[in-house]
Amino acid sequence: MFDWAGYVLRTAYYYGHLIGVSNFEFDWRTGRVFAARRSTFYAIVINGIMFLLLIFQSTKKMDYNLIIGKSNKLLQYVIAIVFGLRLAAGISVILVRWTRRTQIMRLARMVIPLFLEKPQVMRMSRRGILIKFIIACTTDFLQMSIIWEAMGYAKDYQILGMVLQFWMSTILNIATSHHYLLVLFVRAYYSLLNTELKQVIEESRKLSYHPQRKGAFMTRCCSLADQLENIAKLQSQLQSIVNQVYDVFGIQGLMVYGGYQIVTIATTYLTYSILKNGHEKLEMTLISMILSFSWCFFYYVDAVLNLFNILNLIDDHKKMIRLLEERTLFASRLDVRLEETFDNLQLQLVRNPFKIKVLNTFTITRSSTSEVLGSLITYSILLIQYDIEYF
Repeated sequence: MFDWAGYVLRTAYYYGHLIGVSNFEFDWRTGRVFAARRSTFYAIVINGIMFLLLIFQSTKKMDYNLIIGKSNKLLQYVIAIVFGLRLAAGISVILVRWTRRTQIMRLARMVIPLFLEKPQVMRMSRRGILIKFIIACTTDFLQMSIIWEAMGYAKDYQILGMVLQFWMSTILNIATSHHYLLVLFVRAYYSLLNTELKQVIEESRKLSYHPQRKGAFMTRCCSLADQLENIAKLQSQLQSIVNQVYDVFGIQGLMVYGGYQIVTIATTYLTYSILKNGHEKLEMTLISMILSFSWCFFYYVDAVLNLFNILNLIDDHKKMIRLLEERTLFASRLDVRLEETFDNLQLQLVRNPFKIKVLNTFTITRSSTSEVLGSLITYSILLIQYDIEYF
């Protein structure tokens, strides 16, 4: 049977090397992570070229009227902030990959063996992999189409800036894809652990209603205790992986989330400007307008996909806590070791609460997400009010 999910993952792996995001390799069969000379040398060369082009481009004046032929100063400032932030975010991705290379390789050595140990994780993640692959490819294609459309009337010195913008976009896209896939695999593992925990609790509940027979009863309780200890060990590993991900990629995460907010405000203001003046007055072609809004749509779909991937992981952890609360339904005391194992797992979850923080400044929850959406609406309204008063 053709393993299309594995093919998609390999494509993302080699694409990351091609654009200069990845600077080490791993064996797909054994899971061995290593720093090969060829990948290191290629990453140094491609990243060096990128930084040289960025330095050269910084000496040139950037024209923000390529897509929007005629715009007021406020819209130009907003577009400049969007472009600047995406450039900074792309640079931060590359810098993190080099400054935290040892930690990232250590993290990969934790994740890949776990992934290879459970083949069902891949099967459970296929739908999420396919959706992410389609959205990521569509976003890159639309970004390339926008640049291709703008090149028709761009000057020679402006082409380099557009190419760099596309390069930074692909870097951000593959970096967020890596993060998405990692969280997706952790979610699949959590789902397996919750299923196994539910079975252990159900069997323990049944045992609690049976008379205690020393032989079979003790053997079964010891087996259930072993399963619980394995669940506790894996849960600790998964939570450690998530904590390390947000510790290593904290700056990158902050830049990406900041980008989502700025692009949202910019898109709202651009939409208002088009409705107010019409795309003809802005000297914006119909094709470029359609491509731009299509890109924004898939960009937001990707953002929502990443967000709910994280929120669903938090829900899976909460589900594990709720499952452990079913211990109160046991009829009588079980084996001492089994009871202690249940207590230790509950204590582990209480002592190490599952919180996802971006650079220890922003905690991702459903309520905090609602607050961010509210602030985005407020900032968008303020920007529009400023335009009404002064432009």
